[in-house]
Amino acid sequence: MLLAEYFRRLGFEVDDKESGEEALEPALSGAFDCFIFDVTMPGISGLELLRRVRERGIDTPAMFLTAHDAVDDKVAGFQAGADDYLAKPFSPRELEVRVESLLKRAGKWTQRTRKAEAADRLEIGSLVIDKRRHEVSVGGERIDLTPLEFHILEKLASEPGRAWSRNDLLDEVWSTDYEGYQRNV
Repeated sequence: MLLAEYFRRLGFEVDDKESGEEALEPALSGAFDCFIFDVTMPGISGLELLRRVRERGIDTPAMFLTAHDAVDDKVAGFQAGADDYLAKPFSPRELEVRVESLLKRAGKWTQRTRKAEAADRLEIGSLVIDKRRHEVSVGGERIDLTPLEFHILEKLASEPGRAWSRNDLLDEVWSTDYEGYQRNV
């Protein structure tokens, strides 16, 4: 559920199921750009699920997320038809990049996806603000900011040339509940 929510926040459409049996019929529809299966699922295992999907000629990019990280487990995943295999624990950011890579290789990284990605980036000179990832870089060098600093910078950069009053920034960034010092802005 956490990963599904993570990818929804990134702008992906996600259809999450709790078991291999629940996932079988939708997976066989061929309506997905990418599959992410766990090897160990209730009912039908992820390995069996992907085998059945591949038997039907569906070549949708697929990856396994699993706690099984032995070489034999990985080999079994690839033999079942997986394009990638990621052992737990993992970083959600790494998973995100791997999914993007699978989509690009399969030609599923659509113009709509590129436009959504571009909408999540502000570029002003050498300053790049990636709103989706909450990352800032200047001249290609990453700048570490607190969430509050990021939010202030995003607000200022979203409307270049606008003069923000202290109260406007307080309302936008801290909300109306803020009771700290106004001179902090």
